[in-house]
Amino acid sequence: MSRSAAASGGPRRPEQHLPPAPCGALGPPETSRTEPDGAGTMNKLRQSLRRRKPAYVPEASRPHQWQADEDAVRKGTCSFPVRYLGHVEVEESRGMHVCEDAVKKLKAMGRKSVKSVLWVSADGLRVVDDKTKDLLVDQTIEKVSFCAPDRNLDKAFSYICRDGTTRRWICHCFLALKDSGERLSHAVGCAFAACLERKQRREKECGVTAAFDASRTSFAREGSFRLSGGGRPAEREAADKKK
Repeated sequence: MSRSAAASGGPRRPEQHLPPAPCGALGPPETSRTEPDGAGTMNKLRQSLRRRKPAYVPEASRPHQWQADEDAVRKGTCSFPVRYLGHVEVEESRGMHVCEDAVKKLKAMGRKSVKSVLWVSADGLRVVDDKTKDLLVDQTIEKVSFCAPDRNLDKAFSYICRDGTTRRWICHCFLALKDSGERLSHAVGCAFAACLERKQRREKECGVTAAFDASRTSFAREGSFRLSGGGRPAEREAADKKK
């Protein structure tokens, strides 16, 4: 026994040479699936043809469209394709949360909306059934107390008005088909502003004002168009002359 064998504690075993393992036997199993060349090429082609959506630009930064709407409102030719969701009674005369709750309530009812055309002018708001051409809503703009787009749905907007018979507050809700709720709400605000200007020119005393937000996408009416003196302006002037 040699010294090296004695130091290691025993005779050294001869080295064994193992045959090389077949390709793919060593290492962890492959987890990713390799697609054939044809499928990979098609995926790359789809990605190259896929168009990126343009960045969203809020309506407030597109005044050129709003200017055209304002001119059309004053001419009486402003219209928008919409889906009329319906109307519900509300407890308050203004508030974005009131309009948004009304939209949620109408959508939860499951009532079928009506494809219509909304006509906006200084005289009022008219909703015409696109199929039957029936007049669904004929709303004087003077009765509108609040109008605003929906903060949760980009296409939705609503307005609140006073019912002439029951004197209750009613909220009418819409979904725009091609435009945004901001644009439609802005057009209604333009109609109210045009109506107010016309009233102020005809009457010396007009206790109505409109409070618009910074982007002019919503407004709230202050005061009432009803004459406080209980008669027409000519009758009040005649009574003042007699006095």
